[in-house]
Amino acid sequence: MIMNKDLLKCSFCEKTFKNQGGLSCHSPYCKLNPERVKRETSPNSHPPKGYTPWNKGLTRKDDPRIKSAWNKGTKGISKGRATTEEKETLRKLRISEKAKLNNGGYRQGSGRGKKGWFRGIFCDSSWELAYVLYHTDNNIPIKRCKEKRKYEIDGLSKTYLPDFVVNDSEIVEIKGYVTKSWIVKYSQNKDVKVLYENDIVPFLDYAKEKYGENFVDLYEKPKKDVV
Repeated sequence: MIMNKDLLKCSFCEKTFKNQGGLSCHSPYCKLNPERVKRETSPNSHPPKGYTPWNKGLTRKDDPRIKSAWNKGTKGISKGRATTEEKETLRKLRISEKAKLNNGGYRQGSGRGKKGWFRGIFCDSSWELAYVLYHTDNNIPIKRCKEKRKYEIDGLSKTYLPDFVVNDSEIVEIKGYVTKSWIVKYSQNKDVKVLYENDIVPFLDYAKEKYGENFVDLYEKPKKDVV
């Protein structure tokens, strides 16, 4: 067997290769090689002659492995739904139990407005920042509320955290929009002072007059790592 090392071309069929390894793997098994080496294959590498696949001719909806999922109104078993009714009930129960563990906690940054830190207090919106600005500028004690308040809705017992505690006694909630759940929360926690849009205007005017329209720039900038 003669090989042209410069062109990396098979001396039998003249097939070219990019490297010596490819040529070395091809030449012994080349069909034009008179001393061709016969490849040995496993007897189990191919199905026996006349074998018919069990799913031949079946569509996705006919597949017995996922047919039950289709009958339950899902688009298959890849969307999170369990394969059996018992497993699905258990899956929902686990999700429910995990949700109960996290229920009612304050999630920093969950508000809709411009968020950030100001003097050690996290604000979820420009409204909250204006409110905090007024109180800190006038040396009125204010901090995030950490007392969970209870309420019941749709037969379930839940908790939530109001926004602030002022003067170490007054609990304050700032609401930009009203939902069904909030109406229920407030009806069962009447001692919480609620400030709506009209109530927060004086604090916004104060912040804009003293710090300008872009008073949200007062948020603390993230500290850069020192190299």
